[in-house]
Amino acid sequence: MDFPLQVDNLTKVYGRQRGIDGASFTVRPGRIVGLLGPNGSGKSTTLHCITGYHRLSSGGITIAGHPHDTAAAKNRLGFLPDDLPLPESLSGRELLMLHAHLRPGLDLAAAYDLFDVFDLADHLDKYVGDYSHGMKRKLQLVLATAHRPRLLVLDEPLRGLDPEAAILMNTVIERSAGAGNGVLIATHDLFAAERGCDEVVIVSEGRVVTQGAPAELLERHRAANLEALFLALTGIGTGLERKLQHLTHTLDPDRIDPVATEVSGGIS
Repeated sequence: MDFPLQVDNLTKVYGRQRGIDGASFTVRPGRIVGLLGPNGSGKSTTLHCITGYHRLSSGGITIAGHPHDTAAAKNRLGFLPDDLPLPESLSGRELLMLHAHLRPGLDLAAAYDLFDVFDLADHLDKYVGDYSHGMKRKLQLVLATAHRPRLLVLDEPLRGLDPEAAILMNTVIERSAGAGNGVLIATHDLFAAERGCDEVVIVSEGRVVTQGAPAELLERHRAANLEALFLALTGIGTGLERKLQHLTHTLDPDRIDPVATEVSGGIS
């Protein structure tokens, strides 16, 4: 079986630093997989390698059975980046036509249906530069999904969306997986990942430390929830506890500020 995504011993080196070191994981058909990790863990590097923004130092990536840097793989990939790199001098309609030209398999009827659902239909002839953050995010999702990719990769897809748009976006993601495609979501929202992902991949210091269904991982590691598991496996729990204790001391309402006391004492 050709998995929507197969990552085998992926390594990416920047000078003397390894951004990702021997990572291996899969996204199976019909599965929503959360890619989790602290800042600097290699999460973004992994996404950039999968989507072709970075060359691999070693290892391999296949998308629907095709090497990730081939046209066949790219035609089966949909990507929603975390930032908003859109040509703002084009209208929404012009950008859609450009994507239709670059992706012959793009379903224009489906794209226009999604524009209508996301309340973008009346804004298609406006410049993308005049769109709000949420409108740009929704536009990106339409462009990432209208060709029905075998693999949908999303980086913090719900950031900046209002509740209605977030619900609609989650529905699109679930429908994509329900059609037998694979979905990989990079997120810092551990609670959403525990609720909405079939599996999670946790990376730390460039390495995959675990992969599996959230419930299975919690049982295996005897963790109360995904947040507790994440803190333990990434090694940031100890430092976080120290910072929390410091905050508790700093923000204690009964604590006397010696500087404030000295200043107020000097006022007659």
